[in-house]
Amino acid sequence: MIAMGRHFFGRWECAALGIFVAASLAAADDGSATARRGLRGAQVAATPAPEPTSRTLGAAPGPEEQVGADLVGMTAPLPEPGSQPVAAVEDKRSADVPAHLGPLPQAEVAGTAEQADVVGSVPVRPVSNLTTCGNRSTCLKVVDDFLAQQPQTFAPRAGLLQTFGPAPPGGGGPCGRLCELYPECAKQNCRFDPYDNAVAAIYLTYRGNLSEAANILIGLRRLMYDDSGRLELLRSAYTEKGLPQEWFIDTGNNAWVAMAFAHYAAASGSSCDAATAHDILHAIVGESSCKGSLGGFTGRAQNSRGGYRATEHNIDMFALARMLGEEEIMEEAAKFVRHMFGIDPEHPDAYATATGGEPRCSDQRTYGTPIAADTQFWNLLAEVDPHGGRKRASLEFALRPSSEGGFITEDDDLLGGGAKLTGVRFTNRGEGAQWENTAAAVMASGYYDAVYSKQPNSTRDMVDQMQASLLYQLGKYGAVLGSVRGGNFLAYHARSPPAAYPGGSHTGMGWTYLRYPHTAATAWTGLMLLEANPFLPPKQPMPAAVGGPWCAPP
Repeated sequence: MIAMGRHFFGRWECAALGIFVAASLAAADDGSATARRGLRGAQVAATPAPEPTSRTLGAAPGPEEQVGADLVGMTAPLPEPGSQPVAAVEDKRSADVPAHLGPLPQAEVAGTAEQADVVGSVPVRPVSNLTTCGNRSTCLKVVDDFLAQQPQTFAPRAGLLQTFGPAPPGGGGPCGRLCELYPECAKQNCRFDPYDNAVAAIYLTYRGNLSEAANILIGLRRLMYDDSGRLELLRSAYTEKGLPQEWFIDTGNNAWVAMAFAHYAAASGSSCDAATAHDILHAIVGESSCKGSLGGFTGRAQNSRGGYRATEHNIDMFALARMLGEEEIMEEAAKFVRHMFGIDPEHPDAYATATGGEPRCSDQRTYGTPIAADTQFWNLLAEVDPHGGRKRASLEFALRPSSEGGFITEDDDLLGGGAKLTGVRFTNRGEGAQWENTAAAVMASGYYDAVYSKQPNSTRDMVDQMQASLLYQLGKYGAVLGSVRGGNFLAYHARSPPAAYPGGSHTGMGWTYLRYPHTAATAWTGLMLLEANPFLPPKQPMPAAVGGPWCAPP
């Protein structure tokens, strides 16, 4: 357990001051990069965790958890790389894309792809049947205001933002006990997720609100380091008092936190925060590295239940290692992701979700596992797999309507006036749109259009509808919701998707997103508006990660 009392006093106030000084310097735009004492030499704590009781990444748990060792279905060895041939895609970059984007990556070339100076979005265009938040500037202000008003741990002003809530007008609907929502957040004890906060910090960094980003990073740092400089990787969620609410140590969540520190370090010139990003990366490698032909990293740390390897987590690790110039780690993650294309015979045009969880680092694939949306869209945005044909096949699969096995679905906002909204499901077995993934889908589609080839007009029109559905929510609710579908956990467990209020958007993996404002979905929509791809290395150079264990000003 984290000794929280040690995070509030003494040297931690120096750590907080170090981040605020960096933010102030960047805000002053004086061009200087001050030397900081970093956390490069911090030790990694290996604290045993109690038996976990739920699974989440910004969502409420359900009893039918099917992740890691619980992934359902029979298993079989993974095929050798290159055994799933896919036609290559030529460089058909549109003439209206700036020439400085540079050459496309060559198909099947190991290592990193040439970074294109395009981040993936589409222009904010009005869609006639939805009233949105307005132009880009007014919509961004809605995102800013929502994040500024979210409750924080470690109040005042420095800590993690609340993940869900408060409940919007209409709550969960008029269906009695199956629709009643807690007014403040999705559960009686509100949750504060490191992943959601990492996305918010990246958005605030690219928005130029470095002091607000620093507030979040201070809260994350308080949870990671004790007074001796020892690092403990973050748990999945925390309470408002900063105590672990869920004990899982997820690789992807921690990689996102490190990405947030890396983006902030580049924007502010803070060597301290660059060192923190490196510390987290190497702590993850020490806890989750797998050897063998597949490479990659497990979904959870050794002292956390779950020895499976998830494609999404390895996408995150690839992006983080790329930002920090760690080529060996980057290639280990990329090797695994590339192996995962087409290994599920039911979905030969998609990247599979994960391997089996037992034994740890198993090379066994899983049958009957849902295909995750983020595994397709994040992979494209992160440029993990340089094979253009696989990118195209994955995107075409993902953008099919749900009736054809893809992710595209429509929800009626019954409690907000009846607007018909277009979004993507969390997995191909989910029910209802999940809006965080919808924002990523808009960005990924725009990225593909800019770098590879224009998609059919029908696809682009559908993507416009998805974007408009996100901007509609900003205008209607002052945030993007986890789901527009009513109902509560009781309705979800009743398993009645055809019901008017079915208990939010079901993921198809054992949990649901309810009708609450959602920090990650709102921040992702902000990134979409900024056209800021969180997976690509920052344009500013990364400062050197040097110094001792305290992250204080010189």
